[in-house]
Amino acid sequence: MSFENFVNWTVSIDCGATIGNYQGQIKSVDAINQTLTLKHAFHNGILIDQDGLNNVTINAKDIIDLNLLSQPGSSFQIPKTINKKSNNEQSQQQLKAAPIANNGSKSSISSGINASLSSRSRSSKSWSDEATNENEINEETTTNRFNFDSSNLSSIKNSSIVQSYSQIQDKYRCDQMILEHNNGPIDYEQIQLPVPTAKKFLTDEGLVVPGINIELRNRLFASAEYHGYSLERRIESMGRCTSDMCLHLLGGTQRLLVKNRHQHPTIVVLACFTEVQGAYAISAGRILASRNIRIYLYLPPNTNSIQNSFIENELKLFRTTQGIITNDVTDLPRSPVDLILNGLDAANNSDSVLFAKPWYRDIVQYCSRLQASVIGVDPPLDGGAIECKYSLVPLLPLVSMSSKNVGRLYLCDLGLGQKVFQHLQIRYASPFGAKSFVALHDS
Repeated sequence: MSFENFVNWTVSIDCGATIGNYQGQIKSVDAINQTLTLKHAFHNGILIDQDGLNNVTINAKDIIDLNLLSQPGSSFQIPKTINKKSNNEQSQQQLKAAPIANNGSKSSISSGINASLSSRSRSSKSWSDEATNENEINEETTTNRFNFDSSNLSSIKNSSIVQSYSQIQDKYRCDQMILEHNNGPIDYEQIQLPVPTAKKFLTDEGLVVPGINIELRNRLFASAEYHGYSLERRIESMGRCTSDMCLHLLGGTQRLLVKNRHQHPTIVVLACFTEVQGAYAISAGRILASRNIRIYLYLPPNTNSIQNSFIENELKLFRTTQGIITNDVTDLPRSPVDLILNGLDAANNSDSVLFAKPWYRDIVQYCSRLQASVIGVDPPLDGGAIECKYSLVPLLPLVSMSSKNVGRLYLCDLGLGQKVFQHLQIRYASPFGAKSFVALHDS
């Protein structure tokens, strides 16, 4: 049976999402130019009107699937609307609605009209072969019609691709596509103390961070200095981590873009000159000032009595920036202020002693009136008189710390090696991941 025997057959042609779907009767087939012409044609359910002829010519290379709907002379009518569903659902509905040709048999051509169609998945025998039995078409006839060799068909059925696809039963989200850990389940208690702790904290990922007491913290600092981590290194690490947290709270890169120079952030740094917390705050202020952030550094009056060399060194480095140093609370900006960095309250500075000094009472009133977010740098256990919204602590959190007193608690990475912890029989694995600070939650 030649191609001309399909003239006047009603067909449905799928040309993909870009070109669309066509329905109509085959007017002619040009095997040389690889084209097919339809008459009374519809495109996506709309009648094609080309000079009243309603004809359309389709290239074989554009045809994805071709379905024979009815033979000449049948009463089948092409539907004038097409539901926008998947190709499989659409062709199934069309076949169900149409009187099927050959008394219940159906033919499908999805590869154009190439005489050999060797480059497609179906051959020209779908045009030229004719069913010997009109009442039933068995699997052997269908295989011959599509010119599939039985060995090729079996090889496709037994291919690893088909087998692996058939084994997929569930669909996973992107956060569920996690390979199984080769070393067994994840150990969430990667930090273990030689003595059980009375307080544990959790990170956002569920890692357990134990709390320590003041004595163990001081021993860890001594172990760090013994292994070469001097006080200056600790101050620099703490200052850089604090500045990273400030940049994160300020909005990161968006606030520091060149086009946002008119709204660069303003930060007020409060620092004592007797405790290491003041050095932490001054170091962070110096790093932030080097990013063109406006920094106001407040130091208590009588700074001439500074005797700690690490405070003097940090002040010397801070004076290399454009930051402003003042001892008078009236020189501090009223608004707008983005953050207040509190290195004034320290563990060794009791509130009763500080409240006896007028300048401290003025600072407390200034912070409460300003209503800016306060970051406590290694604050005392009770949080101090200046209420902190965030607090950053080095090394490991203290047992008696609570978010009720110090706000949301963050842990700072000082970059200490594991031998510093092993020296005190502490098993340690970093909980920080890619960041220099990590949030802690009460367990």
